[in-house]
Amino acid sequence: MRNLLIHNPCNEQTRYYRDYNLFWDDLTDELKKSHNVSENRYYEGAHYSRMKIQLQKRKYEHLELMECEYVIEDTDSGDFWILSIAEQLTGGILLEQNNPHLQKVLYSQYIPDQMVHHTRENANKYIPWIFFPQNVIDLESYYHKRQEKTELIPKLFFRGNTEYRPIVNYIDPDVLSDTRKIEPSEYFDFLSDHEVCLSIGGVANGDLCYRDIECMAMGVPFLRFDFVTTLNPALIPNYHYISVPLQLDLPKQRDVLKDRLGNESHAKLLEKRFLEVIDDRNFLNFISKNAREYYETYLSRESRVKHTLNLLNIN
Repeated sequence: MRNLLIHNPCNEQTRYYRDYNLFWDDLTDELKKSHNVSENRYYEGAHYSRMKIQLQKRKYEHLELMECEYVIEDTDSGDFWILSIAEQLTGGILLEQNNPHLQKVLYSQYIPDQMVHHTRENANKYIPWIFFPQNVIDLESYYHKRQEKTELIPKLFFRGNTEYRPIVNYIDPDVLSDTRKIEPSEYFDFLSDHEVCLSIGGVANGDLCYRDIECMAMGVPFLRFDFVTTLNPALIPNYHYISVPLQLDLPKQRDVLKDRLGNESHAKLLEKRFLEVIDDRNFLNFISKNAREYYETYLSRESRVKHTLNLLNIN
């Protein structure tokens, strides 16, 4: 049994802001079952600024954490572990990489080549992790509602911001469902009504999107270019999702290929793949089943804490 101190900035505004904020609570509760746990978690400015922490065996004076970052510190040995769902690489992820007491970093938007570039000889400390739905919502109920549907809309579903995803605007409106924004209370009803969801990355460092996990939870097959980001374990093209091979001529941002910045030729590849699969009920069911099983095994609220603890290997 270890003596652990948890660092994770949160306050009344962030506590239920994202689904991952619930995960921090669940993980803390699970650690308390096997270890003596103290918490350094309340931070008044968690919703707008980083919290400075002082590790016992630090190399730098402060480590600054966002509300999407979490540090586990062994107060006896000084060893520590970092978990991050940050959209970009942060000081919280990279600053203490040379510290021998840093045991492991789990990062959601993990891009292998990029991580090796930034960590060099410390790359073995950094491993890909999991991702989360966006909102605190009962996705199970939508999964079961979808199972009862006898007819689905044979169009690509996408409801999101297209201003920073210009590729979406090139897709034929006869293929793509209405993209106008709707209220979150309506979003999941509309999603569950569609045969296939289109997944396009957002502005994060990697290309994982909340909707990927939401689709997996609801059993909705999603179509996308092959991932730049790596989940743990990795998602398999045309097994967990409907795959379009990653195009190496996609525009880059910070040296990372960005599907959201694709042009008309890239959009036509997504269109073409959709038309190839939309009438293949067996294939769509195959993708839906495999993605849902992955979600149940690694990403559901019941499984993700156990999976994370296995990756951390804190004995």
